[in-house]
Amino acid sequence: MSSRNKAKGTRFETDVVNFINENKPYNVERRALSGANDKGDIIGVPDFALECKNVKDWSKQLGAFVQEAEIEAGNAGVPFGAVVIKKRNSNTSRSYVVMSLEKFVELMP
Repeated sequence: MSSRNKAKGTRFETDVVNFINENKPYNVERRALSGANDKGDIIGVPDFALECKNVKDWSKQLGAFVQEAEIEAGNAGVPFGAVVIKKRNSNTSRSYVVMSLEKFVELMP
């Protein structure tokens, strides 16, 4: 990954953390890299591992991104993994949050 792409990803992760912290009473922060047993990009959202993606064309990678988030949720010991995907030419609040239907149904009351 180029340093430019890494910086773009880091900036998006920071923007997501700031948005959540400004709108919810959590202490959300970026997680340090964990290597092979990655636990997601963001820590502090109860029961969730969040993986952030700021890529130009995510449509062909969506399944892999969701699978990555679910694996990272297992590594983090939380029940849910979700991917936060940057919507092109929009502010962070308009990003997409994606998870499997199976996990979404588990959230339903």
